[in-house]
Amino acid sequence: MGHCDMGLKSYAYSFLKWMLALAFVFAIYMFIQVVVAGFGGTVIGVIAALASGDSESFMEGAALDNAILMLGVAAQLVVIAVFLPWWRCMRPASFVARREAVATNDVSFAKSLALLLVIGVSAQFFVGGILEIVELLFPEAMAEYSEFMEDTSVGVFAIVSALSIAVLAPINEEIVCRGVMFEYAMRAMSPGWNVTDGARYRAVSARAFWIANTLQALAFGVLHMNLIQGGYAFVLGAVLGWVFWRTGKLRYPIILHFAMNASSYLVEPLYPLLSAVPTGLVIVFAAVMFALGIRGFGRLWSSSDVLDSIERPQDVAAVQGILPVEGEVGDRPTPPDGYLG
Repeated sequence: MGHCDMGLKSYAYSFLKWMLALAFVFAIYMFIQVVVAGFGGTVIGVIAALASGDSESFMEGAALDNAILMLGVAAQLVVIAVFLPWWRCMRPASFVARREAVATNDVSFAKSLALLLVIGVSAQFFVGGILEIVELLFPEAMAEYSEFMEDTSVGVFAIVSALSIAVLAPINEEIVCRGVMFEYAMRAMSPGWNVTDGARYRAVSARAFWIANTLQALAFGVLHMNLIQGGYAFVLGAVLGWVFWRTGKLRYPIILHFAMNASSYLVEPLYPLLSAVPTGLVIVFAAVMFALGIRGFGRLWSSSDVLDSIERPQDVAAVQGILPVEGEVGDRPTPPDGYLG
């Protein structure tokens, strides 16, 4: 009974430690956003007031929107500068590094790209159809969401906005959420993880992966700081995590994220055409294409979500009688020089 209690305490401690690490990453991400946007906005406001003597007109005009946009871009670049080295340092001993080693080989990049584009574009149109229904049922919540998502950028700032949404957002959010946060969530689900061995020899069940994937997707949804956007970001975050786990490569969820965000620019131009089609039909068609894309990608990258444990080299040596078994008293003969087992 005592050993069972100790095991449970050890598991709880390990889980709590890595969940706190995940929360720490979340806090750093939000801190960067607040400091860059908040402090930067204050500085810009003061400069505008000193330069023109009228800060109110600046605060109500397009100049403020453009300034906020540039501050957002600056925050994205800072996030990449902070978390990319962090992820590169973590990756060699990470679970996804093991996953990449056992992932399906010789998969066509062109086929993967095509399927990710299908998944991303269909997901965008599916969400667009659902939001039309949400607008009918919850007009006030949808009005707040529309105001939050409104982009009034023009000229060169419109190009900057597009690059920020379609390129920088996928890169920085995938590094943070599918890279660093996902790894900490996987460690939380793997009691006994240690710095010496990392994830090299540890088993991962499908259940452990999906719980960890749900945790990072939840964090991804909360990062968007908006109930409606956070709701569908949670679902899409789980899909992005699954793509990452199946491939073992961060570039694939980045491509999918790019497809999702970039295709948002297709919705508005196509809206006059789609308005002639019943919303229910658009949702069903998009859902079918999304499901087919997921199914196709799963078949293309057909490895199981499970990772089997690997015997540590010293365990193999112990079984062969070369090294003492862990916890055994007494010395064994030292193997001769050059022995390879």
